[in-house]
Amino acid sequence: MSVSMPSDKLSWQTRSVLLVVLAGLACLSVFLINGGPLYYFDTGSYIRQGSVALNSLLPPVNETTTTGGTYTADDDGTATGSRSLIYGLIIAAFFRADALYAVPIIHLAATFFAVWLLARTAGQSLDGTQNTMLMTAIPLLAAASTSLPFYIAYMMPDIFAPVLLIVIASLTAFGRIMQTWELLLISALALFSALLHPSHLAVAALMIPFVALAALSEKRSRRWRATILMMMVLALALAERKAFQVTVEIATNKEVVYTPHITARLIVDGPGMDYLSDVCPDADIPTCALYEALSWSDDPYRLTPSHIIFERSSRLGSFRLLSPEEQKQVALAQQDFAKAVFLSRPIATSFALARNGYHQVLRHSITMTIPTDVELENARWLARMEDTRPDMLQGGLLSRDRAWIETIDIVHGVIYAVSFAFIVFVLLRPGRVSRDMKLFALFILIGIAVNALVCGGVSQPADRYGARVMWLLPFTAAFLFLVQRSSAPQDTAGEAP
Repeated sequence: MSVSMPSDKLSWQTRSVLLVVLAGLACLSVFLINGGPLYYFDTGSYIRQGSVALNSLLPPVNETTTTGGTYTADDDGTATGSRSLIYGLIIAAFFRADALYAVPIIHLAATFFAVWLLARTAGQSLDGTQNTMLMTAIPLLAAASTSLPFYIAYMMPDIFAPVLLIVIASLTAFGRIMQTWELLLISALALFSALLHPSHLAVAALMIPFVALAALSEKRSRRWRATILMMMVLALALAERKAFQVTVEIATNKEVVYTPHITARLIVDGPGMDYLSDVCPDADIPTCALYEALSWSDDPYRLTPSHIIFERSSRLGSFRLLSPEEQKQVALAQQDFAKAVFLSRPIATSFALARNGYHQVLRHSITMTIPTDVELENARWLARMEDTRPDMLQGGLLSRDRAWIETIDIVHGVIYAVSFAFIVFVLLRPGRVSRDMKLFALFILIGIAVNALVCGGVSQPADRYGARVMWLLPFTAAFLFLVQRSSAPQDTAGEAP
């Protein structure tokens, strides 16, 4: 018996390693099947923004190289703050090295790291009775049956939204038993994820009150760790936004503006349009210029957030048809406009926000991760490579025939529904799953709802925003299935001395 035990242990470790490798391959399955990454039209904007920043830091690259140009900043007096410069620098650096295929590896590494930290700390709360590799691999395999592989391959920062939610839920449930180095690493990952898109920053900010409420309901030591760390993450992320603004203004003499998503959302929902119809024309209200532009066409399809903000045609466009100065003033007036609309119509505005969040949480198709030819052309145009590198940003195998998307969406929908039902059953069932495990699962559900509120309310309900976090449902269901097989520890079990 004593001779066979080391062999059995080695065999189990080998199987665990193989399971982790299998999980990694499953997460990369879409990337491998497609023959390369998946692109969105805004991928080109990130490449463009990052390339401009790189060329201000590094020696100019010859126009015949893989970058397709020297990338000088646009001479329009403004710089956008709606995209993450950090993600732009990452994607532009790999673009410059002709190695965009490496970006999904970064996505995979960040996801694995977040899940590994969760598995490690959850295992500690179970007195080490669970195998860390097993608790890392199996939930990821469950998630890989849905939207996760599509967002691993997606050349956008969306994968870091669910990573952020895993980190926040892990800190809330297990932060009190984490060691110092674990707290530093998980907080660094939270900060990195929050910096990669404004919606991630908004999600982090809205999750803090829930984290504080969880601490208030506790009576154990170190209960405020998660709240304090998340407030520090939020403060550092806001400081980065301010530093970006100051640096741009000093270095380029440009003013940082944010795309008026909130303005467009309020107009489309109705309260914003009603407010403008009451107060316009008024030269002191910059948004009245947009209100006038909306009347230049009677096509009802012009009244969508994406058409208002991005469309340039005379039939559907409005914001982009304004002069550069008018666009700048509309963007800068976004917060004042939102405040004025809410104060004039608080009930209608609140109802519209809730309705959009509800519609968002129901959308989970992966269709927006599969680029169309038009989106690829727009991406090349935004990256300034439509003439110099038309071979870049190709759609891949999955873009050739989109008929399969409807079937895969149905399969995913069934998995999400079953996973959600299982999570709710475990949360409501007293017994074998500890309070900490239930708290983690509850915060995943809260995070999905907050993501829907932020993305649906501020931008517009879109499948891209829903599917990016929905894989957390089968992930969490598998996680709970694993831990419920162990006896639930006492509330004080595993607490650090």
